[in-house]
Amino acid sequence: MVDKPLIKVDKGELRSGITDYLKNFGCEIEEEKLELADYIVSDRVAIERKTFADFISSIKDLRLFSQLRELSKFEKPTLLIEGFEYFGNLNNNSFFGALSSIILDFRIATIWTKNKIDSANFIYSIAKREQFKEKRGVVIRVRKKPQNLREEQEYLIAGLPFVNSVLSKKLLEKFKTPKKVFNLKKEELMKIKNLGEKKAQKILDLLETKSNLT
Repeated sequence: MVDKPLIKVDKGELRSGITDYLKNFGCEIEEEKLELADYIVSDRVAIERKTFADFISSIKDLRLFSQLRELSKFEKPTLLIEGFEYFGNLNNNSFFGALSSIILDFRIATIWTKNKIDSANFIYSIAKREQFKEKRGVVIRVRKKPQNLREEQEYLIAGLPFVNSVLSKKLLEKFKTPKKVFNLKKEELMKIKNLGEKKAQKILDLLETKSNLT
């Protein structure tokens, strides 16, 4: 177990400044394009963060409910709402109806914070409890359910070091099957744009090194 909590953060959240607070608290931050949440602190806890203004906007355009549907795939999903303002032109029925749906239909815990530092404190506290007290690990990769075999293959290839979703698609287009990608020699990997010798060797080490687990 590491001596500081690891938190996976969606790249879209980096502009919020919350990761700066988390780093000051001693957290290890892993940036990733997350599809199901904004922050992942364990294998069962995922947190979707919304400012109050975005929360209201997402109720109006119904975006909130599709996001919550994905979030609820975690065992203990959490919605964090930051700040509080006037409802604007959203009526009380819609506002409280949405809150009722979050709790009763999606069974998602909802926490309200005053500002960014409070939000960071909450995320940090949950991460510490999950990883140190409950001994829960953080999931390696998070994804939406693949819709077809092609997406499943792309996801498989994207598990290689330095290979993101864009590159995995290109590799599959060029080599046709994941097996052919995994069987590439070092010289072939080095010819792929943005890889080079060191990254190619890292991929080979992953594929060819025997595990020490017994």
